[in-house]
Amino acid sequence: MPSTDFLPRKLYNAFSKGGFLSDPLKGLIALQGNPEYVGFFDDFLGTRSGTWPAGTPYAATVGTGTEVIGLTQAVGGTMTLTTGTGGSDTAGQGFGLNWSGDRGFYFIARAKMTTRITNVKFEIGMTDAVNDDGAVAVKATPTVTATDCAIAVFDTTDDTKVTFVTAATDVAAAVDSTFTLAANTYFVVEIVGKGATDTTGDNVACYLNGQLVGSGSINGASPLTPWFYIEDLAQSAATVLAVDYWGCVGPRVAGWGVSS
Repeated sequence: MPSTDFLPRKLYNAFSKGGFLSDPLKGLIALQGNPEYVGFFDDFLGTRSGTWPAGTPYAATVGTGTEVIGLTQAVGGTMTLTTGTGGSDTAGQGFGLNWSGDRGFYFIARAKMTTRITNVKFEIGMTDAVNDDGAVAVKATPTVTATDCAIAVFDTTDDTKVTFVTAATDVAAAVDSTFTLAANTYFVVEIVGKGATDTTGDNVACYLNGQLVGSGSINGASPLTPWFYIEDLAQSAATVLAVDYWGCVGPRVAGWGVSS
């Protein structure tokens, strides 16, 4: 991840001593407040008043049925997305269309399915709308609601694999992972847009728990938002996706570390 190249040596070592194992995550946290980068990191701490997401920078919630999304005050802090109990209810949360492939971005999220991993679908990644009720319509032979997206998708309608689904101007593709999802167990999704050798901004790659799943394509000019989504499939019981933290960072201008 190129962002680590810009860490001051003493700061980088401080993060190492602090027990942060992810080099890209060190870079993301260290670049907060740096005017050369557009970055946001949320650990879901504190107490937020009013009805979610009022008073926060998040977009309005999305869902079929009665979605409940908000902070769970606990050690470490989490955001939980909870569906209704209708058997096909959904809950989705976007942030803002603040990043793009052309400029390059690094996205990371740590999440878990707290209730079950049967009869369920989730989406975690980057997409081009904050108000779609699901960015990916079909996972196995991918069709998308989004126009451009790069998303880790789990959908037991198709199988029990976590799949990296990408779309470039409605042209969708999918790469299956060998990752085994476990109930109530955290996993980490990382998505990198515009790697060091990408001159187009159209290439994206996905990692699960640090292991490369595969790569795909987006339209690098499209603004993208971080995205979290869960669907309760054919089971009349609420389903919960818990997000421990997420972050996204990218250069303010095209090219890493270029000021103009």
